[in-house]
Amino acid sequence: MVRLENVGKHYGTDAEILHDVSLKLDPGGFYFLTGVSGAGKTTLLKIIYLAEPPSRGVVSLFDTNVAKTDRVTHTALRRRVGIVFQDFRLVEHLNVRDNVALPLRIAGAPEREIRENVPELLSWMGLDGKLDYHPATLSGGEQQRVAIARAIVRRPDLLIADEPTGNVDDEIAMLLVRVFERINKLGTTVLVATHDIGFARQFSHRRFHLDKGALSIAAEGAPAP
Repeated sequence: MVRLENVGKHYGTDAEILHDVSLKLDPGGFYFLTGVSGAGKTTLLKIIYLAEPPSRGVVSLFDTNVAKTDRVTHTALRRRVGIVFQDFRLVEHLNVRDNVALPLRIAGAPEREIRENVPELLSWMGLDGKLDYHPATLSGGEQQRVAIARAIVRRPDLLIADEPTGNVDDEIAMLLVRVFERINKLGTTVLVATHDIGFARQFSHRRFHLDKGALSIAAEGAPAP
């Protein structure tokens, strides 16, 4: 699914943010990426979902060496990845229904498919009563669920979430992880980044830890209840 080999990243003449990062994500896996703020988690995620190129090393996505792809292939690879951003990035002038439908409309999906799939997904996310609401009228947890719904509406092969639990309380954070686990059971590989190491340890999923730009494999957490 994802393979990084000796990846390094720096900007201009600055010191490397990431150095000699190697990891492998298997199809159907669920992974946490932990590390304190500033450890390089967001930069690493951007490299994985092809928003940033590495300064050195090899990045392979879906068995494809990204450095050897043309623009069309590069775009096709990115479309197989769903992304939940830390700041949600919802479109304020669109209601919940249209925010979630946006990736489908960009892809040219027929409106009948949108009318059938979007309300069903939002009901699954516990937002069936919020379809006509705008982002500013929602709680932080509700906005996060809308962002997740938008990220998974096209059934991505890989779902990446950058600090999805950082701005919600413990109850909502647990709910969000359970949502990711349900998505994972449908076959999507999931990678969740968080600075809250104690929270990630509550789950049995494999965890990578980033410290000052170096990546290590951490011990697994508690068995899932």
